Amino acid sequence: MNSIPKNEITRKILHLFSSIIPLGYLWVVQDKEIMVMLIGCLSLIAILLEIGRQKLNFIQPTFNKWFNIMIRENEFQGNLTGATWLLFGSLVTIFSFPMRIAILALLYMSVGDSFAALVGKSFPIGKLWNKTLSGTLAGTLSCILVGFWINESLPQEIIILSAVGAMLVELIPLPLNDNVTIPLTAGLIMTYGAMII
Repeated sequence: MNSIPKNEITRKILHLFSSIIPLGYLWVVQDKEIMVMLIGCLSLIAILLEIGRQKLNFIQPTFNKWFNIMIRENEFQGNLTGATWLLFGSLVTIFSFPMRIAILALLYMSVGDSFAALVGKSFPIGKLWNKTLSGTLAGTLSCILVGFWINESLPQEIIILSAVGAMLVELIPLPLNDNVTIPLTAGLIMTYGAMII
């Protein structure tokens, strides 16, 4: 078993905590337009913070002080943070899909991606690109479990297929951040799969 850097553990715990967005959509704010406005406002704040930390000298030290424990090297160098990508992915997913599909797709992103990273780094079996097959399998199983727990309308085959698709996209090194590609892929598979089955 490999040890995981502290910043990665913190990052993935917070990533798992982002499940509050889909669960809040499921249990609290069950209105698509309100959720789009809420996540849209948070996305705008995140973008303004990103611009501020790069352009305004008085913001950057404060930002680094509070968030350096979870920021990756490429994010220090000016790339968008994972949190900003997560909000953008959540916004696009909620806007694009019906409520039940959006909730599952976002849970795949928060739960599946977190378990894929933690298991893949702890037990790196089957290295492929920059990821591991052990992580992909753990992510897929966690997506299927959360899908079976939350889902009320889609066939089980669609849950399994969308979980596999979401984690394959997480495995493949695509240019677009996986906080966007995972929920969009899962949402598309669920949408079109439901039409076929």
